[in-house]
Order: sequence, then C-alpha cells, then structure tokens
Amino acid sequence: MAMGFKKENSSAELKSIEVSLKQAEDMKKDMIYQLGEIFYEANKDNESVDEIYKDKVDTIRKLEYNCKVWNNRKLKTQGMRMCENCGNTLPYDSSFCNKCGYKLKAVSEELVII
Repeated sequence: MAMGFKKENSSAELKSIEVSLKQAEDMKKDMIYQLGEIFYEANKDNESVDEIYKDKVDTIRKLEYNCKVWNNRKLKTQGMRMCENCGNTLPYDSSFCNKCGYKLKAVSEELVII
C-alpha cells in the first residue's frame, strides 16, 4: 500500500514538474522572440549591423515587404487599397487618401525573392 501511494505521488509530482518545465520553456521562447523583435526594430534600417545579423535582418525586411504586397493584393481583390501614410483603407482607384490627404502612389505587386 505504501508503494502505491509513493508511485501515485511520484506520478503527480512528475506531471507537476512537466507542466512547470513546459511553462519555463514557453516563457523562454517568448522572451527570445521579444528580444528578437526589439533587436530587429532597432536595427532594420541600420546598414552597418554586425555581419552575423545582417542576413537575418535583410530577410525579415524582405518578408515584411512581401507581406505588404500580399496585403495589397488581398485588398485589391476587395476593390480597396491602403494609404501608405496613415494606413486608412479606401477604394482602389483613389488618388488621394480621404483621411490624411496623402497623394497615393501605384500599388506594388512585385514580390521580392528571398
């Protein structure tokens, strides 16, 4: 009987440890992600970023651009576009933003090769 109790207790303790370990691992991943976001935002326009980071920063910059292109394509299918200045959504054939007055440029639809 004492052995059964110890095994149950050990099993419950193991589950508790596994939950705590998973939480710690998830928090670590989240903190690394946040650190990466902070670093990228601070260095995305920095042409002299250290060589070990340069490829990653350039790739993220290209991915951001491609996301913008895909978003433009999505909006175009809905007959809409986004103002590059203020982010307002307006009809695709607009020449000026009806919110901020910005003169709209042609919408880019060319993806960047990564």
